[in-house]
Amino acid sequence: MAALIPLGQQFTGNPLYETYYKQVDPAYTGRVGASEAALFLKKSGLSDIILGKIWDLADPEGKGYLDKQGFYVALRLVACAQNGRDVNLSSLNLTVPPPKFHDTSSPLLMTPPSTETHWAVRVEEKAKFDGIFESLLPVNGLLSGDKVKPVLMNSKLPLDILGRVWDLSDIDKDGHLDKDEFAVAMHLVYRALEKEPVPSLLPPSLIPPSKRKKTPVFPGSVPVLPPSPPPKDSLRSTPSHGSVNSLDSTGSSSPKPSIKQAQPSMNWVVPVSEKVRYDDIFLKTDTDMDGFVSGQEVKDIFMHSGLSQNLLAHIWALADTREMGKLSKDQFALAMYLIQQKVSKGIDPPQVLSPEMIPPSERNTPIQDSSSSVGSGEFTGVKELDDISQEIAQLQREKYSLEQDIREKEESIRQKTNEVQELQNDLDRETSNLQELEAQKQDAQDRLDEMDQQKAKLKDMLNDVRQKCQEETQVISSLKMQIQSQESDLKLQEDDLNRAKAELNRLQQEETQLEQSIQAGKVQLETIIKSLKSTQEEINQARSKLSQLQESHQEVNKSIEEYNEALNGIHGGSLTNLADISEGLGQTERNNYGAMVKV
Repeated sequence: MAALIPLGQQFTGNPLYETYYKQVDPAYTGRVGASEAALFLKKSGLSDIILGKIWDLADPEGKGYLDKQGFYVALRLVACAQNGRDVNLSSLNLTVPPPKFHDTSSPLLMTPPSTETHWAVRVEEKAKFDGIFESLLPVNGLLSGDKVKPVLMNSKLPLDILGRVWDLSDIDKDGHLDKDEFAVAMHLVYRALEKEPVPSLLPPSLIPPSKRKKTPVFPGSVPVLPPSPPPKDSLRSTPSHGSVNSLDSTGSSSPKPSIKQAQPSMNWVVPVSEKVRYDDIFLKTDTDMDGFVSGQEVKDIFMHSGLSQNLLAHIWALADTREMGKLSKDQFALAMYLIQQKVSKGIDPPQVLSPEMIPPSERNTPIQDSSSSVGSGEFTGVKELDDISQEIAQLQREKYSLEQDIREKEESIRQKTNEVQELQNDLDRETSNLQELEAQKQDAQDRLDEMDQQKAKLKDMLNDVRQKCQEETQVISSLKMQIQSQESDLKLQEDDLNRAKAELNRLQQEETQLEQSIQAGKVQLETIIKSLKSTQEEINQARSKLSQLQESHQEVNKSIEEYNEALNGIHGGSLTNLADISEGLGQTERNNYGAMVKV
């Protein structure tokens, strides 16, 4: 039935959406300008491209503003985008958490810091695993163990490893794998093939976002899911030509709209005495007297219990059965009862509310069957009036059928219009991309031509360099030959030099020896010269004495001659002269002998 309800009306009655709308249209003018909507939607943290697509879908007629229904559609699409869903009109019927906007100025718009861990399965891996999943022909989006087993066995991993992979990936323990659980299983298999150990517990980074429990965090506002779309208002039969009173007869009965009965009532776990006490606390806490208390209003009461924030958040999620982000009187009493059970008796709150825990006000919610109210004509007992009433009922049934057809056609037209608009946008984007590619192609061609010119220049330069290299090679070869010749000459000269050095050393040694000989000769010569001088002096003395001796000899000879003459004279003269001569001769001989002795 949701598909038959005009877009935007599906979310009417959602207090959170109403609060968001009040933020952008406080005067309730019925129009949200582009600038106000853009400023508000940017708080979602989505990219401008996604927000632009959301705007196109929310304002398909291009009015440049959003009415209330269009704004609700935009909020719903923001929620789809934030939860990884496709941004299109078909996603509006999906059940997703409400949108989150980062704004610390309003408690209703405060979003606690994100504690979700990024999913370890990469996008490209997920696409590949989804292809394998679809090839196994899932039933209702699930694969049984028999279908998954061959895929896991193909990995050749040990059975205990594969068993652990199955246990970890079957997160909801239903014996089947959905698309996300299958992606987790394949991710673990691939990691195991890369020699990575399979964990004993599934880490938070591997838990798919669709399997992660969304729990509120105190203090602050509590994220909630939008309530289910309200049942479509049935068309009530209104008799024409004024009001027609029914007859008080056994045949005059008015058919009542059929009501689907809820499950039979049962006792509530909250005792009556405690319920009265909790109601008093509720009335004191509900300062705005709207019949509900928000997380901010009950924050101090809950925190006074001393329980952890995570546990209090879980109790809040259990009590908020309608997921409105605030608690009614009965829901508040249930939350206080669960807190009291934990504080006084140590009883942990359940993961899911049991039937006896559901507040009585939440159990009997009748759902009107609209099909029974359509065309229910009143029986009056007057044939003409009954015929008219039946005709009216028939016309009303036909009107209802036509209205349904019109709504379906309008919805189909709107979807087709949006599809055409999307295709037109895609065409414009592709045209723009084509123009960019053509511009890039022309730019590339210009660069290619420029590179061809540079290539030709480089070829000429390369040829010149090669020619110069050849010339330089020849010069180098000539220089090498010259170097070799010079090296040969140098070697010969070195040999000659070595020989000359050897000869010089020999001559130096001989010179040294000669100098030593000369030095010794000089010493010997000086000795000889001294001896010679001494000898010369002696010779001179001897010569002097010899001269004296010669003189003495001459004198002796003279004396001898005189003596001889005297002898000769003896015979003829006197002896007196002879005695004088002998005395003179004796004196001469003594003088000569003294001189000889001195010599």
